[in-house]
Amino acid sequence: MFNVRHRPLVMSIFGQTLFGGSRFIRWALSPFILLFGLLIPLLIEQWTPTQIAVMVVLEAMCITLLAGFWLPARLGHWAFRIVTGLVFLFYAGYLVDELTKFKVTGSDGEASPLDALFGFLIIGLPCLWYALLGRFTLQPRETPPEVSESEDDEDDDA
Repeated sequence: MFNVRHRPLVMSIFGQTLFGGSRFIRWALSPFILLFGLLIPLLIEQWTPTQIAVMVVLEAMCITLLAGFWLPARLGHWAFRIVTGLVFLFYAGYLVDELTKFKVTGSDGEASPLDALFGFLIIGLPCLWYALLGRFTLQPRETPPEVSESEDDEDDDA
C-alpha cells in the first residue's frame, strides 16, 4: 500500500529540481535571472528608500541564485540557503505589513492579511527550513542503506 511518510513534499521536489545541480536548469534559468537583474532597476521611476531596499534585496537574490548555480556544490548550497533566507524575510515582512493594516479581506487581486498568511505558511516557512536546515522538510534526509560486500557478492551469484 502507499505509505505517506515516504512521499516527498512538493517543496522538497521543487528544491531538488531547482537546487539539484542540473545543467539544464542552470543553463535555462541563468539568462533570465541575469536579464531580470539587469533590467529591473530600469523600471523604477522615482527612487525612494523603500524602493532602494527592495532593489538591493532583489539584486542580492539574483546574484546569490546565479552563484548557487555556477559555484561548486559546496559553496552553491550556501548560496541557495541565502536565497531562501531572503525569501523567508520577504514573506515575514509582507505578513507583518498586511497585519498592521487590519483589513480582513481585500478585493480580487488586492493583498490581504489572509493572503500574506497563506504565502508565509506555504512559501515562507519552507524557505526558512531550507535556510536553516539545508532541506525543505523537517525530517532528516533518508540515506540509502549501505550494501556490504558480502551481500553484493550474493547478488552477483544469483
